[in-house]
Amino acid sequence: MESGCILKAETIGLDVEADIISTVEFNHTGELLATGDKGGRVVIFQREPESKNAPHSQGEYDVYSTFQSHEPEFDYLKSLEIEEKINKIKWLPQQNAAHSLLSTNDKTIKLWKITERDKRPEGYNLKDEEGKLKDLSTVTSLQFTQASRTL
Repeated sequence: MESGCILKAETIGLDVEADIISTVEFNHTGELLATGDKGGRVVIFQREPESKNAPHSQGEYDVYSTFQSHEPEFDYLKSLEIEEKINKIKWLPQQNAAHSLLSTNDKTIKLWKITERDKRPEGYNLKDEEGKLKDLSTVTSLQFTQASRTL
């Protein structure tokens, strides 16, 4: 039955194998969880704050940031295709407000800096689904999480 599902997914053009998680790593505090997949994508999850109703709950994680870390490459000297699959993720000790992590495939190690910054309400941020401007008194805060490659 499962093979039929995979075949069906392939016939409609989905790359199912790229979404298979290949590595998982918590940061030092356990607040952030990074996953890497066979498609070269890194997804970072952030733990939800504990609620007063359930102070000792296991905690749930929400998507914090996602980015494409590695792309498929070809080594012409060795006539070898290099997969984009993330082999390992390693969080670095936090030195400031930004978080840093390393991601690696079979060829390259990349250093990433994950920062959070406030965003001013302007342009599309002020429009509702119908394109009408929102009331500014209803906008409390906007934040944008950004991952940038440092090397």
